[in-house]
Amino acid sequence: MASIGTPFDFPAIMESKARTNKFTLDPEQHQVISGLNALIFSNQHPQDGKDNPGGVYIWGKVGRGKTFILDAFYDAAPVKNKRRVHFHYFFRELHQRIAAQNNDGQSITDVLSAQLGDCRLLCFDEFHLHDIGDAMLIKPLLDFIFQQKIMLVTTSNYPPDELLANPLYHQRFLPSIALIKQHMAVLALAGGQDYRSLGANDSTPFCEGVYLCPGSAEQRRECGLPEADGKPHSLEVGYRTLAVLSSASDVLHFSFASLCAAPTAVMDYLALCERCRCWVIEAVPALATQSPAAQQRFINVIDVLYDQNCRLYLVSEYPLATMTDGVELEDIQRTRSRLSQLKHYLTAVQQRPRA
Repeated sequence: MASIGTPFDFPAIMESKARTNKFTLDPEQHQVISGLNALIFSNQHPQDGKDNPGGVYIWGKVGRGKTFILDAFYDAAPVKNKRRVHFHYFFRELHQRIAAQNNDGQSITDVLSAQLGDCRLLCFDEFHLHDIGDAMLIKPLLDFIFQQKIMLVTTSNYPPDELLANPLYHQRFLPSIALIKQHMAVLALAGGQDYRSLGANDSTPFCEGVYLCPGSAEQRRECGLPEADGKPHSLEVGYRTLAVLSSASDVLHFSFASLCAAPTAVMDYLALCERCRCWVIEAVPALATQSPAAQQRFINVIDVLYDQNCRLYLVSEYPLATMTDGVELEDIQRTRSRLSQLKHYLTAVQQRPRA
């Protein structure tokens, strides 16, 4: 339970942050902020015989301030033992723990207990599911969180009823959706302003990267990008061997085909980010010409690079709008928004990519 001390006033904290960033909070943001404030209050002042909210589920379009509010809440929340983690990263750790304990007879509850320890506030950013293996672990995870009275705050681009929308799997996920709606306040951020367009994040390592179109020799020289040397190079990650285009030591140099058309996974991207903080992805095609699986892998790798604050140099014959046009996956909106924050079509960047 959160410690009781100076009254928590998250609305005042966010008003101050908004003034610093020179924007005005909209009514839906105020509602989310009030909901998070109420979450802390109810856990500081539990009422006998009354169920306190187990958390807050925040959903909305890209760039509406979800992560901005979540990060501010996490930093300010008067909770001693708290954890803020990207959803992909948490599940990578969970799968690793399950694999390590398979021969020891430990239950999923034992594994979650070891992973979460004495955590009292858990914040998930980018709660979305495309892998049925992850989806089947959500219900035991939620059961554990709510039984242990851990406060849970998540952000998502989707309302709960649209999670794991694939009709092949959605029916099996309904019990998890029911748990979310039973224990969490579900709040929407659907305001008209895309705050990423205001440039608030343009100093992050990801946003210091460049979108090169068409990737001319002059553009490549100005960025100091390595050239594909035509020799076979390979990189071991987990149980996979990935082809890379050059042996550059300060950058991971992939083609779209080797990274996204091949059967790679989120866990691979996370492991690679731990090795190197600067990536080049070459020959990105018009995504509508690729399989849905390759499209989803591209979306996933951009998610991971963005969240892990890695620098990205992306090379395509197509401008961003053309490259992403015609993709039916809803997640492409988030990818387009994130790639729009790169420096584009460049002549301005004069430095070598840094690891």
